Amino acid sequence: MIKVNDQWLRIVLVIIPCSLFLYNSWVSDSKTLQANLVYILTVILVSEGSRFLAYQSRTWFTAPYKRLKRLSVLIPSGIVFVAICFVLSKLLRNTMAFGDTNMKGNQGFVLQIKNEPVELGLIASSVIYAIFTFLILLCIYELAYYFARLRHTEKERDRLEKEKLQAELQQLKGIVNPHFLFNNLNSLSSLISENPTQAENFLDELTKVFRYLLRNNETELTTLTEELKFIHSYYQLLQTRYGKAISMHIDIDPGYHSCLLPPLTLQLLVENAVKHNRIHKEYPLRIELFIDKSQQLVVRNNLSLREHSIESTGIGLRSINSRYQLLNYETPTIRQDADYFWVIIPLIASKDVHIAQGL
Repeated sequence: MIKVNDQWLRIVLVIIPCSLFLYNSWVSDSKTLQANLVYILTVILVSEGSRFLAYQSRTWFTAPYKRLKRLSVLIPSGIVFVAICFVLSKLLRNTMAFGDTNMKGNQGFVLQIKNEPVELGLIASSVIYAIFTFLILLCIYELAYYFARLRHTEKERDRLEKEKLQAELQQLKGIVNPHFLFNNLNSLSSLISENPTQAENFLDELTKVFRYLLRNNETELTTLTEELKFIHSYYQLLQTRYGKAISMHIDIDPGYHSCLLPPLTLQLLVENAVKHNRIHKEYPLRIELFIDKSQQLVVRNNLSLREHSIESTGIGLRSINSRYQLLNYETPTIRQDADYFWVIIPLIASKDVHIAQGL
């Protein structure tokens, strides 16, 4: 059952009528004070009782025709409950105020029939008042439940969306890492026979890369310092494979090194650049990392697209976007012009982590 946060509504529904009767007891003689206290208790009982019936009745029936069956039972039950409360309250208040249960002071419900006033009895008057009272309270509580259901639905939608993103992210991780391992094992296999010393260095850098992958692949955020150390080792692997056909230039002020970002972000972007561009000494791939004027991290590479372009699956960029969405943070901006492909990555300040995660 959906939880309705209606504390303020419950307080208001009691305070307004009670305030009027407290004022009445202040200006009237003291004999009616106890009677007005009974009225206050009646207001609380009617308001809370109607609320209980309105909310609990939602569990009484199941489909089909659940709403029709609910209202057909709820409305008569609520009117009877409120009418009984009014009758008992009226009898008790009259006893306290006047010493008996007689209806004094023309306090019943009056109808005009052929210009003649006709005062109804206690029960009939209470039923009429109960109909109006309960229907008004029912409308109020139905509206409160409606808005609570909207909030609940929105939260559920957000929760399901996050679960979907997490599932997609886990799937993406399973795709990216084996692909990365396969490429580098092929390179290592070639180096072992051609240049054992270089193969040893390559294996050392590969070990650093996978140590980082194992340590950070399951965490939400890591520091830019750690990412830069990792991308340095990753770049060494690429340079071993491609030589002077690839270069990387990093120009980031140390003041930004404590900023946070999702782990493997830089590796995915660099791998994406390598995948879609020609890597040849005549067309070297240049990758740049720097901070722009808006204090965001930019990863930029020159465009030298392959003649037979590889169909993009969007795995790398989708993985990065998914991670930022899970953190409730602004997603990276992707831009392309005639010469460069840009990815602008928001950096998360350490003090703002709780905000980014929506805590």
